[in-house]
Amino acid sequence: MNRRETLVSLSVLAGHALFPRVLELVALDAGAAAQGAADWRPEVLSPEQGRVLAEIVETIIPATDTPGATAARVHVFVDLMLAHCTPAEPRRTAIAAIDTLGERFLAASPDERLAQLQAIDAGALALLKELTILGYCNSQIGATQALAYVKVPGEYRGCIPLGPDQRAWATR
Repeated sequence: MNRRETLVSLSVLAGHALFPRVLELVALDAGAAAQGAADWRPEVLSPEQGRVLAEIVETIIPATDTPGATAARVHVFVDLMLAHCTPAEPRRTAIAAIDTLGERFLAASPDERLAQLQAIDAGALALLKELTILGYCNSQIGATQALAYVKVPGEYRGCIPLGPDQRAWATR
């Protein structure tokens, strides 16, 4: 085992040690994904805030030729991260930003939604974007459909040239 593999292994162990509850909940929720979004009960948000959050993550990563963030259930991940892994002050700021957007965000056009997102607190927007990207890239949909994925990668190659129209690698 080389230093890089050791650091990756230690990072995985540390992540599991720091956030075991989120990992358990995400694993449980993955099994419940077939039930659909209607059965989802947010932990830290109200049901109305949960609907707004689902539209926020879909605005950040919309469906294109690949499924968007709501198809990957990123809103569930963001709610879990806010509930179990985010310090109190950033959590309050993010929830206040979700409240600020509210019903007018749900009724807005895609261009208006982008403008409304850019108008909220910069810290809250950065946190919501970070959690959305993290949740999407680590979801099954994100890792296998939006990114190139090799289930069992071969040897380590630090620099892999991308071909025209090739997606970035999910693992390497």
